[in-house]
Amino acid sequence: MKWSNRIQIVTGQTCVHISLHLLLIAALVWGWKHQALIQVSMVMLAMYGAVFITMLLTQRVARLRNVGDFLEDVTTTYYFGAAMLVLFLLSRVIHNNLLLAVIGLLMLAGPALVSLLAKEPARAAQKKRS
Repeated sequence: MKWSNRIQIVTGQTCVHISLHLLLIAALVWGWKHQALIQVSMVMLAMYGAVFITMLLTQRVARLRNVGDFLEDVTTTYYFGAAMLVLFLLSRVIHNNLLLAVIGLLMLAGPALVSLLAKEPARAAQKKRS
């Protein structure tokens, strides 16, 4: 068994995902130590947006479906981190803690609610067919 397979079995993450985690942590620590956390956060969010758009485009092309699936895994994994970076950047502009809390709850609960609401019409259509 390859060492990369052993790492994936033990951690549940591929070596690519682990190295991405370490790279993101290193970038955030570097930004914090050099008083450039806002700039680093904006670059990371821009990269997340680019990966998300690329994921949407590659999932539509049959030959690139494997790449799209990998990018979907990446965007799903890093959604929470991107949401926290957005809250950090918003906290620099908005100084109302209650408003920031509401925005944070909407960002974190939004995808779950959309997912639940999207499944309801599909379930209703299946019941009608039965």
